Amino acid sequence: MTPDADPPWKARWRGIRRLEVLRAASVTPLMRRITMGGPEFAGLHGGPNLKLILPPRPGAELELPPRAPDGKALWAEGERRPVVRTYTVSRIDAAAGELDVDFVLHGDHGEEGVASGWARRARPGDPIGAAALGGRTVRPAARYIIAGDHTALPGIANILAALPDTARGEAFIEVPGAEEEWPLRRPPGVAVTWLHHGPEGAGRTDGLARAVQALDVAPGEDVFGWVGCESIAARAIRVHLRDVWRLDRRQMLVIGYWKLGMSETEYGQRLDHDRDEDYHATAREEEAQAHAPAQDDHPHPHRHVPAQ
Repeated sequence: MTPDADPPWKARWRGIRRLEVLRAASVTPLMRRITMGGPEFAGLHGGPNLKLILPPRPGAELELPPRAPDGKALWAEGERRPVVRTYTVSRIDAAAGELDVDFVLHGDHGEEGVASGWARRARPGDPIGAAALGGRTVRPAARYIIAGDHTALPGIANILAALPDTARGEAFIEVPGAEEEWPLRRPPGVAVTWLHHGPEGAGRTDGLARAVQALDVAPGEDVFGWVGCESIAARAIRVHLRDVWRLDRRQMLVIGYWKLGMSETEYGQRLDHDRDEDYHATAREEEAQAHAPAQDDHPHPHRHVPAQ
């Protein structure tokens, strides 16, 4: 690329960067950390989430979609079309030119999903696309109630590490067993409870919802609830936050990370990851707020806590 030429990602849909695997390591038996970087990393920033574009199958070429004149993606057709998945940015280091994404490895090798299989096989030099770094995170509150399953563990780790030392609250994290627990950096006033679904399998128990429902929240209490888990649990917890605790839509962020029996693509297209109109209305308000001109030198009372 000559000094005056546009970088290649400028011509791609959503500015997708072509990155490559730098390192791969096991965090726990079922969590694999992939470190990505490469020449197109320059200027990449943001979070807490990103879109990953993966080869459609082992050994296939990764064809990143260019942007059509109308702004839409020009995807490769048929079996050449890459797979898009949403993940949490576990770490991004602009100076080092690299970012980490943690993948849950699930299913037998013959049944695992595209992203899980890719992460298990990933080796230095393997290509991957990355785009759309952004998304919502927690708002400041007097008390935080956080609930998530194995897939949300990287996001919860980021949230807890970014909370002020004076923060208080409760976090419930469901993983297969004790071997999947992480040592988490957190404020001393935030209690972490690990839940184990064991052999029943992810998404097949109601332990996460019951743990949240057992808490006491006083009427009008300044609470923020963050939830990321399987669809059924996410819906049950959102109903409790809204209808029992009477939290305002600005006091919660509830997303279904996945749905048992569905691919992420199907879940997103059919159910929008269980994001409701309250979620989207709050997201629009936050976006407008983020781009509004500053009125004074005082910090905004609802400024986001950064995810990292």
